[in-house]
Amino acid sequence: ITMFQAIAISALAASAAADYTSASPQSLKMMFESFKTQFKAKYSTMEEEMTRFQNFKENLKLIHERNVAERKAGGSASHGITRFADLTHSEFAGKYLGYVKSENTNATVADVKPYTGSESLVDWTGVYTTPVKDQGYCGSCWAFAASEQIESDAMRTLGVTFELSPQQLVECDRSSMGCNGGLQERAYSYVQRAGGIEQETDYPYTSGADGSEGTCSSDKSKFVLTVSDYTTIKDETSMAAYVKSTGPVSIAIDASTWSTYTGGIMTECGTQINHAVQAVGVDDSAGGYWKVRNSWGTSWGESGFIRLAYGKDMCGITTDVTYVEAKKV
Repeated sequence: ITMFQAIAISALAASAAADYTSASPQSLKMMFESFKTQFKAKYSTMEEEMTRFQNFKENLKLIHERNVAERKAGGSASHGITRFADLTHSEFAGKYLGYVKSENTNATVADVKPYTGSESLVDWTGVYTTPVKDQGYCGSCWAFAASEQIESDAMRTLGVTFELSPQQLVECDRSSMGCNGGLQERAYSYVQRAGGIEQETDYPYTSGADGSEGTCSSDKSKFVLTVSDYTTIKDETSMAAYVKSTGPVSIAIDASTWSTYTGGIMTECGTQINHAVQAVGVDDSAGGYWKVRNSWGTSWGESGFIRLAYGKDMCGITTDVTYVEAKKV
């Protein structure tokens, strides 16, 4: 797609998002063609393409509604066309979310001391984090959130950097349900029971291609890190104090409206917890936000990140907050 076409399509998209009913059939078709090109969408039959086009038009309505809601709430988040624009909500939720809540996590509750520094904004991106990953077409967010938290805590306390294997968790942690969802705490416990977790290079991620899970093939001789304990934090003030003074935390949130997020600080969100991610920074000043790392690749959101309004338990961000004690194997 040329730069001129991209600008033209972007203008059409903005127009349709602002007032869907005013977009002409030709404009909608052009936008859909641009979407297919940008996101390399291919359909096996004309019938499927017609279905996807209808989904696309319905998502334009959703984009408009979400932008209106954000503006009414005084938020700065913008919604637009993303890689999920040809999916129904049930398809999106079924394969790109995947947090399964459990009341029996047996986590120690942290006693977090108030933050005494002067900074309002702390961001651990690139300090205690590895690059943004992509879970693909698999509800394995829990495996990414868990492995990323182990990575971060190992970087923070052990001074070692490993990119760990979410595939090992998807295939081998039978207390969760692979691409059909799971829980970070169960993943931590699995790593502890198994004696460790491998690196991504030794046990590469494959489930994202089509949502299928293989057979567990972990190799203990390749384990690099394990977990000796994990801890939870119970309120937003304590969570902010911990993140500002110490490092990232694994979290669970409601990402139902994230399918169309393209940038800004989100202030309109639900509390039906369905997705696991990692909070990597916070600005607790007036109008501040949480910086959250997602696992939908760098083309989504703000280069793979989203900002959530601080101080409002936005998207249920305090529901399930954890960090671990990582150990070398």
